[in-house]
Amino acid sequence: MKDRIIIDFSDCLYPDSLHNEIKDKLELPDWYGKNLDALWDSLTGIIETPVEIKIIFKPKTKAAKKAKPYISQIVSVFKDAEKEYGEIKLLIDMD
Repeated sequence: MKDRIIIDFSDCLYPDSLHNEIKDKLELPDWYGKNLDALWDSLTGIIETPVEIKIIFKPKTKAAKKAKPYISQIVSVFKDAEKEYGEIKLLIDMD
């Protein structure tokens, strides 16, 4: 299995910054669409698998805490991909 990839959303404030973190850590192409559908497509067809992905969200500010609903949607996409394809092992560390 490939080394663990750690995606830390703790300092992200906006959807664009969340998707930039995903794009950088998963080494996605420049044309990554920065939305939930593009995330699904990337997890199920672009990233190298098998892979272990750890998602961290420990917000330090009120502004960062406001991102939690969208981060929950992102985590759901990761969980669905883990369940459907079995090539992704997901670890979640969220407040």
